Amino acid sequence: MMKLSVPFIPDEGYARFLTRHASSLSSIYFPLPSGPVTDARVRIGEDLAAETRDLCATLSLVKAIDKYVLMNTRFMLPNVYTNNTLLSGILNDIEHLDKNIGIKGIVLSDMYLLRALDQTGHAIVPRLELVPGINTMLDSPGKLFSFFELLAFSRFKKPARIVPDRALNRTPEKLAVLSKAAQNYAPDIRIELLANEGCIYQCPFKLSHDAHISLSNTGLASETTFQMNQNLGCQAYFNFRPHAFLKSPFIRPEDIHHYQGIAYGIKLCGRTRGVKFLKRCISAYVKEYFDGNLLDLMDTPEILARQWHIDNTRLGTQFFTSLTSCTKMCKPCKICSKIFNQASWKKDITFKSYKDFQ
Repeated sequence: MMKLSVPFIPDEGYARFLTRHASSLSSIYFPLPSGPVTDARVRIGEDLAAETRDLCATLSLVKAIDKYVLMNTRFMLPNVYTNNTLLSGILNDIEHLDKNIGIKGIVLSDMYLLRALDQTGHAIVPRLELVPGINTMLDSPGKLFSFFELLAFSRFKKPARIVPDRALNRTPEKLAVLSKAAQNYAPDIRIELLANEGCIYQCPFKLSHDAHISLSNTGLASETTFQMNQNLGCQAYFNFRPHAFLKSPFIRPEDIHHYQGIAYGIKLCGRTRGVKFLKRCISAYVKEYFDGNLLDLMDTPEILARQWHIDNTRLGTQFFTSLTSCTKMCKPCKICSKIFNQASWKKDITFKSYKDFQ
């Protein structure tokens, strides 16, 4: 069975849920609530002081699972890279967590930040794995080797796991080449696949979207990414072409077994969606089965999920083969629209109850 790497939220009930599923988990990951925003998600109206107090207490309930700190922002303000006091403060926070609950490493996508953290000379650096974030978009052996060459100039440890670019989920032959190259470079490395993001295949908005998130997290601009995506980006695209969601490089719980021997773990995302969402996702991927709306497992297409129900059980056993053997040239092809029409229906307009936002 492939083990799961999942988000952590400082919630006692969720921590106990993870403990009950510890045998199915490989690692948990979470951002630092204090200091500058170093992770690649927008923060709106969060009580950072309360999160800092709760983080150690709740993480201590999840003992036998590897823990990683998310520092996967696309970029930071240029003066951060030369601010040794600020960078050392971030590493001090990680060192404090390490002493209390144990930290395996950090997940990082900004190579300037890698170099800057290393050059602080902080004692915690050689004890931390440096894991390339999914937003480094490692999709070839060449990119992988380039990353490892840069890492070799630092004091960070080599990662025990990497997550290749999402698009490779839909091209298993290329994924197998990357997996073999990684194993040849470091035989003990684990390949994990991001299973449930649910964005556009080879998303043309991706780099700009990440940059806008990072910009808003610096405080130099207000957060507008949700509205931009709703009006101009991926949400607008799916609104007119809902069947195109099926081309997204997600992995259904039932299709995990197709990646055995190529990958050794599954990564789940959705930490901004709340405890209820994460419990549902983790339960489905542990069971390798889900009998609900497939969109309810996906992190990105929130608006689509309110409009459509994709019956996961109707997608059938041939879904994986159909979507991974196609040419990705959609204009002459009707595979996605045919499957979507057979398995989906438009939902009635409803309003969420207050408890569903918790």
